[in-house]
Amino acid sequence: MKIFAYTENYASKTVTFITNELKHIDEQHELILCYSNRINPELYQRKKMKLIPFRYNKIINKFRWWLEQLQLHFTLKNKSFSIELNNVLSEFKPDLIHCHFGTDFLKIASNLKGANKLIPVLVSFYGFDVTEKFMNKAILKKYRTLLNNQKVYSIAVADSLTHKVNSLAFPKNKTITLHSGIDTNFYKRTGDNRSKNDFLFLQVSSFYPKKGHHLMLEAFKEFLNQDNRYNYKMILAGFGPLEESIALQIKKLGLEKQVSMQSAVSPSEMIEICCRVNAFVHMSETADNGDQEGLPNVLLEVMALELPILSTLHAGIPNMIVQGVNGILCEEKNKSEYIKGFKEIVNWPLCPHNRQRVIEHFSFSTHIQKLENLYQSIINSRASIINA
Repeated sequence: MKIFAYTENYASKTVTFITNELKHIDEQHELILCYSNRINPELYQRKKMKLIPFRYNKIINKFRWWLEQLQLHFTLKNKSFSIELNNVLSEFKPDLIHCHFGTDFLKIASNLKGANKLIPVLVSFYGFDVTEKFMNKAILKKYRTLLNNQKVYSIAVADSLTHKVNSLAFPKNKTITLHSGIDTNFYKRTGDNRSKNDFLFLQVSSFYPKKGHHLMLEAFKEFLNQDNRYNYKMILAGFGPLEESIALQIKKLGLEKQVSMQSAVSPSEMIEICCRVNAFVHMSETADNGDQEGLPNVLLEVMALELPILSTLHAGIPNMIVQGVNGILCEEKNKSEYIKGFKEIVNWPLCPHNRQRVIEHFSFSTHIQKLENLYQSIINSRASIINA
């Protein structure tokens, strides 16, 4: 099978769920991966890769931006991008176009020409491309137009996203849920290096509003004032636009001795650090602009590493974590519940059953088999229409 894949930005270290998927497709099928911006060029190389720039001149781009902000009109038609995109498609002749993120789908679907409009398109929704973008009336209108096409199919990583797409964008082919998955053979505990005197919390995530760092730190401060059973410490690992403000808050709250920050960790470092900590914290919340999580893969990773989890009833998180079984889920933005959650999660031991849940429901092998089946089903449907 021949697959044309597109993602605007390829590839941040935070989107290993996409790079792992593309790696498999590249090994099993004929893949051409196109992108408009290359991140970490030394990583995630595929056999066939093509840069297709997506640029407007400054005047047009400013005009477009204002229309979008005023929710009056939204367009991603781009002459130079369209020419190069359609040239690649006409030469490669894929059986299927797969767009990673709804925002990438808007670019591709808006610029297809001629016979390339007949190629079936699959779009993967991951989070902000629904929760944030659907709040803009002009963008939602564009989604409705482009998804109202018998040749367009869509999947979302969480039930909450699937519901939003189906209830707000009215796709011709109903969006279905396809959970992402992780390599459970890789994410496996290599020992137990926890301290007997310290209780160590960990959060690994990008530093964005929806990750909930600020309120979590306020709750952690109050928890420390109320509970002295252990010498509590916390590690925050990641990178992003809120890094400086989080560091300032740690200082303002007087938590410099209890909370340390470090850069993003590699998958191997993730395993090592999880063997040293007692519990994982991920207090996701809906950002002011509507941005939400999809299905945070990091939670699957730490579940596979048998850690108990303190998190929130947010987006796709309850799809992974059964309340009181795999961890504790708090109402998002409820500081008193966060404090109570900190007190309760301290009593939890390691959770081998968390790993078993991931193996049974969220393994990469299960995900990729379902994706392969979906690819084949879409291609078979196209063949049936052509031969009818």
